[in-house]
Order: sequence, then structure tokens, then C-alpha cells
Amino acid sequence: MNFGLFGTNKRIANLVITDTAIRYADLKTESPLTLHSCGEKLLPQGVIADGKIIEYDTLAMILEECISDWGIKKQQVRFIAPSTSIIVKRMLVPADIREDELKGYLFMEIGTSIHLPFEDPLFDVVLLGEKEDKQEILLVASPEEVIHSYRDILDEVKLKPVAADISPLALYRYFYHQDMVKSTDHEMLLQFDEKLLTISIFHNNQPIFLRPISLQGDLELSDHAEVENASLLFLEDTFKEIEKVISFYKYSLNKGEVNVNKVILTGDHPDLTEIEEILKKRLDVPVHKSPEDYALDARGQSVPSQFDLAIGLALKEVL
Repeated sequence: MNFGLFGTNKRIANLVITDTAIRYADLKTESPLTLHSCGEKLLPQGVIADGKIIEYDTLAMILEECISDWGIKKQQVRFIAPSTSIIVKRMLVPADIREDELKGYLFMEIGTSIHLPFEDPLFDVVLLGEKEDKQEILLVASPEEVIHSYRDILDEVKLKPVAADISPLALYRYFYHQDMVKSTDHEMLLQFDEKLLTISIFHNNQPIFLRPISLQGDLELSDHAEVENASLLFLEDTFKEIEKVISFYKYSLNKGEVNVNKVILTGDHPDLTEIEEILKKRLDVPVHKSPEDYALDARGQSVPSQFDLAIGLALKEVL
């Protein structure tokens, strides 16, 4: 997996495949941020569930339609690894291990001194600094079978997958481009999609924490518009979980010394505006929603916020 925040300048197609949609973005210029093209194809329910491909043949057929419609036949592509399969762990390793030896050391230790909730992981590692006479690292891991299932289906439809990324990094890259984030801050990204919330926290331009939360059920807030504070009926437990994560980050991870000082909200959830208003009332932290008019398409029209993730993936070409 290639999880670097910054990337190369080679032009590559960028695909985001979720439980509900396939999205594509092709970057034209960095400043102003303009796309050659972008596209979206909604998926029938059950084709992908919790990030796992369930109906392989159906997804392959839909991908072939997208490839034809978007003109990306046989192109190299990046894709987003499902957040439901990603583990992020901060840990300490001996100080005498060189940075270029870290992957080899972790390969030997995973399954013995380092335990993950799955076998055969693909992983990347980021060196965070020194702590307690050791090196502090960030381990980002995912089950090999999940990553390979996406790689294999992209191979099947004659695309050429060259890198996997994780959604928090791609989104952070997009917000970095907008000057919405600072390395000195402790920033929480809330990616509210229709069926999944991905919570991540960044500091020093690195992901420190990641937790996916399934949004169960098909209840929509608009179905209960006649009820005051109707959104709490469905998302109350989710809001409580966000509050718990903020508390955990402050007291368990940082001994009360630092706190989340900014929240950035994005995603394709149909009730994102209502969610923003509720979070502003509940959290003692500034809440910002991704702007709708930052990226433009080839006609000069604003690109909807559901493409934030695909654009962040595309920005690996220029940052």
C-alpha cells in the first residue's frame, strides 16, 4: 500500500468505490483547483457491504460501464481502501532500528509481539519521532484479501491499479490544499457517508487515530421532519461516539494535555447540513463543513462535496 501524504506527478485516474457509489476525478489544474472530468455511478444495494465486494460480477459490469462513460480504458488507477478494513496503531519500537528497516522489523513482529485483528496484513509505517528512549511509529494496516479483491476486480476490467490510499489521508490532502488544516492543530475529520462514519484525528500532518462507525438502518432524517430534533432519533448514538472519541483522545492518548481543537465535516450523507448544525451545538470545538465551491469542473461549475475524497486522491499528483 502506498499511504504517503505526498505523491508523484504522474497522471493517474482516481477511483473511490464505496457501498453506495463509484466516483471518479481527473485533475486538470491545481490553482485554481479544476477537474478535467468527474463522474458518479450509484450502486444497487448489496453489491458491496461494509467495504467487502459481495456481487463481484455485478460490480465488474458496472465498472466496465463507468470506464466507457468516463473514457479511462486501460488507465493506471489509484483507489481508496475501505475504511472498515483499516487499522491505525501508534506504538514504540527500539531506537536503534533505522527508518529503512522498520518494515522488515514489523513484518517479523506482526503476529508475535504486535497483534492485529486479521491475518496476512498489508501495511505501511510512518516514523513519528522519539518518545521514552524509543521511536514512536504509526502502523497503518489492512487485510491483504480486501485490498487484493479491489485490485483484482480493477485488473479484471483492464485497469491498472498502482496504489491504494486511505480516505482520511486523501481528505486531509484536500483540506491541506485549501489551508483548512495546520500541522500544529489537533484536527478531527468526520467523513459522514450514507452508511458509514469514518472518524480520524490528525496532528503534525499525520493520522493519529482512525475509527469507522457503521450507520445502521435505512431511516432518513427527512422521514421524521415533523418531529423536533428529528435527527437525534437516528444519530444520537453516533453523536455520543464522536464525543467519546474526543474525550478518549484528550485523556487516554494525551493525558489531558491536548484536545481536538477543530472538526471538519464532509461526506455524501443526505442530511449533512443538519448534522453540521447539531454538532455545532453539541461540541465545544469549532465545526467546519467542506466548502461547496472550492473545486470547479471543466465548465467552471462547482464540484459537489461528495467528490472531496476523489479530489484528495487526485491531489497526490501535485502535492
